Amino acid sequence: MLAALLLASIVASPNMPDVKLSAATVDELQTDFESAVPCHQIDGRKVWKGAIAFYIQSFVYDGDRPVATDAADAVLPEDNSAETVKEFEDACAATQPA
Repeated sequence: MLAALLLASIVASPNMPDVKLSAATVDELQTDFESAVPCHQIDGRKVWKGAIAFYIQSFVYDGDRPVATDAADAVLPEDNSAETVKEFEDACAATQPA
């Protein structure tokens, strides 16, 4: 599995008062990511499924120059739309044991 720096960021918008943010900590997400299983890519980005969240490869840039390609963002089901969660579930469905 790709060794990665987990970037966990949750931004709460005052325009979305009904959004319930996850209570997962960065340490919990990092541990979850380390044992996550690879899935099919979404839009050319690597995807993993953990017990707490899905993870998607992200790229860190310094201006126009990529400085890291081994980073991932957590995609928490409770913090995303049903459509987004389904896209990740579909990407991971074929890779999960029956």
